[in-house]
Amino acid sequence: MSTVLWWFARPWSFIWGPLAWEALGAAVILFFGGLWLGIVAEKKEVAWATAWGHWLLGKLEQWLEERPRGLVYLTLMITLINATTILLVIAAAWAPPLSVILIILTGLNTGVMARRAGGERAWIAFLMPHSWIELPIIIASSAVALQASAATLGFDWFDILADTVWARAFFLRATVPLLLGAAMLESIIMVFPGGRE
Repeated sequence: MSTVLWWFARPWSFIWGPLAWEALGAAVILFFGGLWLGIVAEKKEVAWATAWGHWLLGKLEQWLEERPRGLVYLTLMITLINATTILLVIAAAWAPPLSVILIILTGLNTGVMARRAGGERAWIAFLMPHSWIELPIIIASSAVALQASAATLGFDWFDILADTVWARAFFLRATVPLLLGAAMLESIIMVFPGGRE
């Protein structure tokens, strides 16, 4: 319990301060590389590469049709999906190749969904208000995972990375609240008239 309180008691500079430009740059390259692959895979209908994105979108559409489209439930479901994805990326930091693969796959699935939502104009999906929150936090969380991976491999970009507390604190204090806000925006767009075809 005292450790949890310590995560929340630390100043916010502790959360954002340790992010390295090298890790942010690598996260951008990996994520957007995966995103581009996802858009191309969806366009060329590469079934094995788009299977997870199709399954997830299908489940979401089914869920929306079978149950009342309540704002709270939809917000929690979207937050849970996104937070679990990022938690897996951060948790995989202690197996560095897996973390890199998961960042690329996260980008790939984002590209698949953007292509399905926007067709030839997939980039329009990134102009949605919730994307302005989701994309930066995905990149930042991926950078956290890459920095923790670097520490695991012996590249000490920051001494703080020798301890896993920073990665956990980042997830709890930055990732989850921002994803919750993004999910609320996305839910509002989906639930209110004209938000969903």
